[in-house]
Amino acid sequence: MAVNALVFSNNRRYRVARHALFWMLWIIYYTVFNIVYWQGRYPFGTTLGESLTEVGLSTPLDMVFCYSIIYYLIPRFLYKGHYIQMGLLWVLFSTFFVLAFQWYNHGIVPHLREAFGMPPPVFSKNLPWVFLNLFYQINMEGGLAAAIKLGKMWAIKQQELDLIKKEKQHIEPTLESGPLQPVFLINALDKVERLSAIRPSLIPGMVKKIKNLLLYVIYDNNQASVSLEKELALVEEYIGLEKTGNPDSLKVVVRMSGDLTGERIAPFIILPLVENGFRQLASMDMPEKSMDLEMRVADGHLQMRLGWSKPIDSSTLMNGNTVSLQHIGKRLNLLYPESHELRVTITSEQFIVDLKVNLNRAVR
Repeated sequence: MAVNALVFSNNRRYRVARHALFWMLWIIYYTVFNIVYWQGRYPFGTTLGESLTEVGLSTPLDMVFCYSIIYYLIPRFLYKGHYIQMGLLWVLFSTFFVLAFQWYNHGIVPHLREAFGMPPPVFSKNLPWVFLNLFYQINMEGGLAAAIKLGKMWAIKQQELDLIKKEKQHIEPTLESGPLQPVFLINALDKVERLSAIRPSLIPGMVKKIKNLLLYVIYDNNQASVSLEKELALVEEYIGLEKTGNPDSLKVVVRMSGDLTGERIAPFIILPLVENGFRQLASMDMPEKSMDLEMRVADGHLQMRLGWSKPIDSSTLMNGNTVSLQHIGKRLNLLYPESHELRVTITSEQFIVDLKVNLNRAVR
């Protein structure tokens, strides 16, 4: 478990540890390589000190180049399919850092060698060969960083697919049996039990919200349609319940506009979408989490945009259709045939669910 957390966790402590370990091994590798090169010509202590200093001072350049690849080019261009732009920027970055390393080799390394009593480096006058050699070396480093990043992304994607298969096996038998059965009430009761020992003052407000949600489940779950105003009020109750007892690191923004008077919608369309978002947020290891819900009603049309944060390192290669969303999509196909649109988008930093429904064209 500790090794898995060190590799995959987005907890700051684990991230710092794995990056520190990588760069420590990086410095050790090149230091040993230089010591072997100078072996027998200078004392071991001299070559160790000079090699460690030379590699250590150049490592920040390697770090900036590698991090520009994995934290800028890959999330902003590769994940979004902008392959040509990424390739051109990669070449541009490589050229810039080749020049930076040339400055380091000519301006810093000779002084280091002199300080340790070793001869200065001999530079080739064949500038194209020097450029291509450095270009090759730095892109070996960038390629290694990208390979580690993408390998980690592949492993995360496989873990996600395994979780979806398990969720599908658990939920699939109920897909055709009736309305979606919400699980948030069980989670809410678990939360009440957990907080009752440490923050008992929160319990009365939570129980009231759970009571309202429970009544809604019992009496409105089997109706053909419910008041949109009531559905949204229950959504706000549920959001309040999820925020209760959570640290300030969870930020939820809700924006609603339009006239809801007289509008009706099939029950448990909106609430399960929000529940799914909170469930995914809860499973992610991030120092700060956020959710943004925007809803607009105009002329019998509902437009909803729900987004929640995700770690940059989590998979963006999936289509985002979890079993819960598939179930909601099936209900929409039955209740609002050809009069709705449900779209899921995954960016490097956020999951986004867009829903559009013509409320006047429901199947009665």
